[in-house]
Amino acid sequence: MVMKNDTLMGAAKGTSVKDKIKKKEDTFFRTIRKSKEVFLAASITVEASIVLPLFIFFLVNIMTAFNVIKVQSDLEAALHQTGSEIALVGYDIKTGKDALGLSGDSPAKDVLAAGGYMAYASHSVRKYLGDSVNKSCVTGGASGLSFLTSKIMAGDDYIDIVVDYKVHPLIPVIGFKEFKVQSRYFGHAWTGYDISGGMKTERSEEEMVYVTEHGTVYHRDAGCRHLKIDVRSIPYDSLDTVRSADGSKYYPCEYCGGKVGGGNVFVTDYGIRYHSSVSCPGLKRKIYTIPISEVGGRGPCSSCG
Repeated sequence: MVMKNDTLMGAAKGTSVKDKIKKKEDTFFRTIRKSKEVFLAASITVEASIVLPLFIFFLVNIMTAFNVIKVQSDLEAALHQTGSEIALVGYDIKTGKDALGLSGDSPAKDVLAAGGYMAYASHSVRKYLGDSVNKSCVTGGASGLSFLTSKIMAGDDYIDIVVDYKVHPLIPVIGFKEFKVQSRYFGHAWTGYDISGGMKTERSEEEMVYVTEHGTVYHRDAGCRHLKIDVRSIPYDSLDTVRSADGSKYYPCEYCGGKVGGGNVFVTDYGIRYHSSVSCPGLKRKIYTIPISEVGGRGPCSSCG
């Protein structure tokens, strides 16, 4: 009986030791798991604190880049429209000066005119952009656009509109400084082309004059009114009484006037022919530049010769 009781007590003690060992192991592993969880959470927090500012920095840069591109595109459109308007105005002004005989302006007047063109360009570009430029990345908004390096109609009728400005991030970022940007329009006023074709040079001593394919006179001025065709339609029955601007009577055109019997015909103010068709070759004026020694039997124009 004594041995049996001892065996039972030993078994009970053995079971208790195993339980204690198992509890210790469970406690140990739980401690390790908790320490790992704490370390993992701490590492995620550190990575987030590094990545998030970098993400915001790159996002701000991308937003700024898109805004710079938009401002540049809007400026190019504004410059193109403004340059085209100045080119058209330049043609009108030059035509008016030629008509009034004021083409020989002094350099001082040219400078003043260039200043006026620059003021107009500045106003027109800012008006085209509107208030959006004040909310963009442009430093100073509309007042930050500088036109000081522009040269408009200062010589040879060239239009060179230059806009200098600075851009900055939409959201201030440490280490990101503003930088310079430039937009430009370069063109030529619509004042025509050199009708002499480069033949009239300083080395050429002989005078060059202008003639037409079917004309009987030569012209010293390419802008002579006789070289400009002003076609108008009149009744055929009125040809006996209607006269040209210089008092000449109208005769049938050698190309299309022989078979006219009624209706309306086409004449020019300084011509001597009437035409049955507005597309007649006699109404198409080709102007040639030739030396005065080659005018042949042509006489001088009554207006410019």
